[in-house]
Amino acid sequence: MSDVVTAFFRALGDRDSAAALALLAPDADVEVLPSEGTISMDPAGSGRAYFAATVAAFPDLMVTVRAITELADGAVLAEMSIEGTQAADYLGAINQEKHLDLRQAWLLTVRDGLIVQVRGFWDENQLFRRLAVKRLDRIAIAEGASA
Repeated sequence: MSDVVTAFFRALGDRDSAAALALLAPDADVEVLPSEGTISMDPAGSGRAYFAATVAAFPDLMVTVRAITELADGAVLAEMSIEGTQAADYLGAINQEKHLDLRQAWLLTVRDGLIVQVRGFWDENQLFRRLAVKRLDRIAIAEGASA
């Protein structure tokens, strides 16, 4: 189980979203709570847009897996961080070419060699502070994106 999760994050770190997405089951349930409402997480897309947007927004993306713990029933907890310099708008934050370093926790479920469920967690306010967003509420971000 942990080898599939390790390969998934390695592919993201290599900016190979196709390889990462190949490890997701076609009907994978992806929920990335901090990005809710800014990137489609519809079941048909299986949250794939989030991973593609992350790779696209950070051309120097580095993914560091700090710990992986196998739990019961195929669940794997991954503590990791992402780093990179923003080169495109991301999750509602206008590109200001700021450096991002953000610790995250991901709970993934693996069955038959594929990831069938993904839950991503991180401090959204920290993400926006790193990307130099002045107001941290969603309304202010949405207003900034439409201005």
